[in-house]
Amino acid sequence: MYSYICKNLIKNIANVSLKTPHLSFLNARYFSVKNDSTVSLFKNYGFTEPQITSLLSKRPSILSINEDKIIRPKLELFSSYGFSADDIFHILLSDIEILRRSIKNQIIPCCEFLKSVARDNESFIGIVKRCTWVLKHNFKSNMEPNIGVLRDYGVPEYRIERFLRYQPRALMLDSERFKMIVREILEMGFEPVKSHFLRAFTVVIGLSKETRERKWDMYRKWGWTDDEILSAFRKQPGVLVASEEKVEHLFEFLIKKMGWSASEVWSCPIVIMHSFENWTMPRCFVVQFLLSKGLVLKKDITLSRVIVPMENRFKERYVDKYCLEYPEVLKLYTGK
Repeated sequence: MYSYICKNLIKNIANVSLKTPHLSFLNARYFSVKNDSTVSLFKNYGFTEPQITSLLSKRPSILSINEDKIIRPKLELFSSYGFSADDIFHILLSDIEILRRSIKNQIIPCCEFLKSVARDNESFIGIVKRCTWVLKHNFKSNMEPNIGVLRDYGVPEYRIERFLRYQPRALMLDSERFKMIVREILEMGFEPVKSHFLRAFTVVIGLSKETRERKWDMYRKWGWTDDEILSAFRKQPGVLVASEEKVEHLFEFLIKKMGWSASEVWSCPIVIMHSFENWTMPRCFVVQFLLSKGLVLKKDITLSRVIVPMENRFKERYVDKYCLEYPEVLKLYTGK
């Protein structure tokens, strides 16, 4: 068993040493001395041979870390929290420097804090695996107070947990800037209890002031007032994330080709979030054909009735109903 791992790891470490001068001390001789105990240690914690090979070849610096004083206690700690061998392998492969952090002063306090946000242990493990770097950083300086701000404003716990899981870096913002953005979003009319509050937060931190103003000007050019832009942003925060090229093509198509007004587009801002080529255009071509044949009335074809319905509902209403008599409908819908 060990001979297979030794052979591959010595080869891989030799290659790494050539490419990475500061790891040159990890030569085959050093590895041969330490190999058996290192392999045994990970083997005892449930690591498979391919995982051990991958970990030690991709993270050869692990061989410079004391096994009994540093590695073993970390493996034991993660196991006690319910992490499987696969979970621990993922964590160490992502960031081996976690092994060098203090159990007492860093890893345990951080894990306990994350557990206090997670709804259950499975969720806690998922959070750690998704953002392993949190275990290295001073969560008390930014993440903890920022989550406190969200709680103070009434953001539901399950939304905070999801935000931590999928947008952890947003919670590491400087606390004063974090508070400032929260207040700005509140002034825009977003309600903390609703999902769009945190979506808007993500949009605001991801765009510079200049970019937001440029996007604002683009919508003004197409006839939207400031109040309409803000209203659309409250309904669909992603309207400020959509590329200017996409919005220009979309508005050109909907307003100039399809004949909808700017206010009709404003009333259905979700159209900006859908794929133009794969969702919006095929549907519009279908209803345009039906209108040309007098099969539907113009007053019944609102943008929301065309864009909002799920696929099965749209097909039932506008495709399946007419495709036997007019095969063109199905061709238009499938882009053929």
